[in-house]
Amino acid sequence: MKKTIHEHITLLSPTDIIVVPIQINYDDGEEAITTVEINLTYDGVKYQGRGTDYLWVDAFADLQSKLPHNIKLACCMTCRHGNMCPYGNKDNQLFCTKDITIASKDDMIKLIDEDSSFLGRAVASIHYCKDFIYQTDDCYTYNDYLYFLKNIKS
Repeated sequence: MKKTIHEHITLLSPTDIIVVPIQINYDDGEEAITTVEINLTYDGVKYQGRGTDYLWVDAFADLQSKLPHNIKLACCMTCRHGNMCPYGNKDNQLFCTKDITIASKDDMIKLIDEDSSFLGRAVASIHYCKDFIYQTDDCYTYNDYLYFLKNIKS
């Protein structure tokens, strides 16, 4: 079944925080492979990211690769604190660990297994907050966004 989400997403430029409308079109089914399209307009230009990952990670990376080099998607999917669940995620779902250092997949498993309030950390992939920090190679995040982004650029 095809679904559409109409929301807003935050973009960061070197000098501004910009909020723009976003449209996410995706298949909501039991299929292992899905299609995802993420559309936004920035500065009068339409951009579209496409992917087949049911968690939308590749579509976010594809969209980022098409934006101007000084414009960054600022959302939980691209944030250092936006971690996936090692036991399985739903589309548009990450878990925020802004108050905890995660150094490995085992840290995420331990957090889930030992913290009864873990599910309260769920956030939407396109969510943005004041604690946003872009993912980098020198800080572990249990999230495939940088992996997909690097594979697009190479």
